[in-house]
Amino acid sequence: MKFELKKNCLAQVVALALCGAFVSSVNAAAVITDGAGTSANIANAGYFSNTSALGMSYLGREFVNLGTWASNYSLNANGSSVAIADEAFDAPFGADASNPFGASILFGGSNVVLTASFGGGWSFIETVSIPTSGHVAVQVQLTNNTGATANNVQWGVGVDPDQGIPGGVGFGTTNVINATGNTASVTATSLDGWSLTLANTTSASAFAINPYVDPTACCGPVDPALMLFTAQAPGNYGFADSSINLAYDLGSIANQHSVTFGYEYIMAVPEPETYAMLLAGLGLIGFSARRRRVA
Repeated sequence: MKFELKKNCLAQVVALALCGAFVSSVNAAAVITDGAGTSANIANAGYFSNTSALGMSYLGREFVNLGTWASNYSLNANGSSVAIADEAFDAPFGADASNPFGASILFGGSNVVLTASFGGGWSFIETVSIPTSGHVAVQVQLTNNTGATANNVQWGVGVDPDQGIPGGVGFGTTNVINATGNTASVTATSLDGWSLTLANTTSASAFAINPYVDPTACCGPVDPALMLFTAQAPGNYGFADSSINLAYDLGSIANQHSVTFGYEYIMAVPEPETYAMLLAGLGLIGFSARRRRVA
């Protein structure tokens, strides 16, 4: 899973250049869409952009940029925090205020965007794409340029799902950890049945991958060390305005070596039976109100 950055970076940049044009301004966010109802707006830093109401949407329903606009990622190494990138932090300071790697968008096509940082002690290449309708996939190539082997390297990613707001059912979601390890995923479902799943797509069994439902907050980055230590088990974590997250234990990365991992945001519409239950519930409320008026 570990490989030199320069060859892989060059190959990715050249391949993408052949498919479309590079973004002309390093300060511009890039919007990607599949033309069938799936869209995402990616900032230079690599999280969902706060430059418009579009963060990530499916069939006209926005999932992220509602309430507190919150998506983030974090890097730990050698027992301490290296960087925290947080969309919510941008709000009072402008676009890309929280961009600890000094990353910029190299390429923005119709359904692929490449964000990268090549300087400093750590660098990364992040490719965001829409592989199929309702799915936004992220692949991260992380490279150690610190001059020494880094131990206990950990990566965390999280988002605040607020897809219930457009449906008039508020911020809360029912939060379920589906599985851990290679099949790790966590799902947040609003009261009107729209769901957002954050799922691992990395096949390497060397990575320890833990999903996490934040029991205390909706909108801030969670330390990946805490998520890995807590090791929440599969199950229902209740209805609340909570963030959903994934934490990766990447082990040790030698100097000038890289590791690649990925995850996916999966948006889904309510099942027909969910709509039926919702309508039935509204009907019961209406019937109860009518009986009270008659009385």
